[in-house]
Amino acid sequence: MKKLKYIIVAMLLISSFAIISCEKEDADTQKPVITLSAPAEDEVLYIGADVHFEIDFQDDVELKSYKVDIHSNFDGHTHKSTATGDSVAFSYQKSWNFDAGQKNAHVHHHEIVIPEEIDGHEISQGDYHFMIYCTDAAGNESWLAVPIEIKKSADTQAPTLTNMVVPSANQTFSNGQTISISGTITDNQHLEGLFVAIMPQGATNEQVTASGCFAVMLHEHDALHELQTYNFAASIQVGQAQDNNNPSKAITWTAGNYFVIVKSLDESGNTVFSAQYPIVIQ
Repeated sequence: MKKLKYIIVAMLLISSFAIISCEKEDADTQKPVITLSAPAEDEVLYIGADVHFEIDFQDDVELKSYKVDIHSNFDGHTHKSTATGDSVAFSYQKSWNFDAGQKNAHVHHHEIVIPEEIDGHEISQGDYHFMIYCTDAAGNESWLAVPIEIKKSADTQAPTLTNMVVPSANQTFSNGQTISISGTITDNQHLEGLFVAIMPQGATNEQVTASGCFAVMLHEHDALHELQTYNFAASIQVGQAQDNNNPSKAITWTAGNYFVIVKSLDESGNTVFSAQYPIVIQ
């Protein structure tokens, strides 16, 4: 009987050890992968402008969150907030969560803005670090640091819009029909971005963003970079499930009054808005 008890205890110990070993083997220890497209290494970001942020995240099991940390590099990587005379170093930290179960994510936004001043002090110009952290559901973390420069631009001239071909005033569009707009953007230096959107009637120019619009018709950066002139054409079909942003978002087509608008900025952050072209969606 004693021998049987010893055998049972031994078998339980072996089973427990096997379970623990299996759990260790199955534990997620692989860090997420970060692939940054913008801002690029040594890119100049301008005071008063938003930041073109575009990045891809990937994990073998599940992504959890990512964080952006911008801080000065005036003092040789000691990561202190530094003031120079009457100016103050810009610093920024914010975290975003991924959807549950998400393994891959393409993130593209312009939420980060470098202000003109902080508490009445100008932003210090110079070298900064743009850091991105990504954590997966198991707690594994990856990070990367990109050197950037923040400075004030002497260019105060916004791009101009010409050769505009737009819908007629209060033109009506029904399911299956295409809304189109085209034109030419020109800048005295270099273009940086183009955004064409459908907005609900009553919206302001300040609300012309990917998150604030009804639908994105066109959102472009790479094609304009380093150019002074760019010819564009944007279109969207009433009833299509997703808009033309990257990443795209679902559209719930609702009858009502809207307007189409074009927004463009140059590399110094100077921005131009077209007129608001009213349309009606049936």
